Order: sequence, then C-alpha cells, then structure tokens
Amino acid sequence: MKTFQTKINFRWLVAFCLLGMAAMARAHDPYQAFTDVTLDSNQMEVKLSILRFTAARLLLDDPHSTNSLPVLDEGNFDGFVPKLKQVGEKLFELTAGGTNLAPRAVDVELNDEGDAVDFTIVYPRPPAGTLRITVVYFKRLPHDGYGTGLGVFDDAGNQLATADNLNLEHPFLDFKIPR
Repeated sequence: MKTFQTKINFRWLVAFCLLGMAAMARAHDPYQAFTDVTLDSNQMEVKLSILRFTAARLLLDDPHSTNSLPVLDEGNFDGFVPKLKQVGEKLFELTAGGTNLAPRAVDVELNDEGDAVDFTIVYPRPPAGTLRITVVYFKRLPHDGYGTGLGVFDDAGNQLATADNLNLEHPFLDFKIPR
C-alpha cells in the first residue's frame, strides 16, 4: 500500500513541476506580452503588459539602434512616463467601419513585481460592427520574435474574442462589436 501511495505522490509532484516550468517559461519569455481588451457601455480599454526590456526598446527611435537601452526601474521610472505615454498612443491601431479610433487617455506604470510595464489605453466605444485591432508596436522592435496573446471581454467578463499569438506575420484580430 505504501508503494502505491508513493507512486501517486510522485506523479502529483511531477505534474506540479511540469505545470510550474510551463508557467515560468511563459512568464519569462522576453518576447511575449499579454493584452486584454475590455468593452463597456461607453469606452474600450486596452491593457498591455510588456517586459521592461521591450518597453525600453520602444523608447528608441530606431528599432535597429545599437545605442544602449534605458533602464526602467522604480528609481527612474517616473522620468520615462511622459515618453512612454506617447509610445502608448501608438501601440495599437483600432479600426471600426474604416475609421481609426484615437486614444482618449494613456496610463503607464511598472507592475507590482517591477519586471513589466503595464499600459492602459482608453478608446471611445466602437459602434456595433467589425472592429480590427492591429498590434503596430511589433514594427518598432528589432526582429520578428515578439508576440502577444489578446483577449476581448465585455464588462461582465465574458470573452468576446481571442487570439493566442498575434505577431509580426499576423498582427491583427477582427471581431464583431455587439450592440
């Protein structure tokens, strides 16, 4: 009986280790970002979480520049906020009915762990119909290994659309905005 119990405990241990390694690999992938879009009655909010290293690259005018990257940390982050807000206005292109939506507001902060920069970009609510969300910041990075998962939710948390990995080869998601 003890051998059987040991085998079960070992299997659980292996399963947890594998899940943990998968989570760590995803959490530490330097080229992966995460984007959540929330659609409510009068606005659309796009939240992008991107590693500090990648956010620093977006501050450079030339993605192929050999200049050293600025270091974004708790001590100097506030000094970069105005430039990061300007960058935040141009991270995505939202097109509804052939019209580009302009951001109303951009907020930016270091995440709680200090390893990522979180952008919150507020757009007006698009009218009912097809909306295209294009990730344009990929073009400002030095190579094509960057990607983002993107989920679109209503204000009740119901998922409206998803894209597991938008990248330079496939940078957009089309979906229907409900009334």
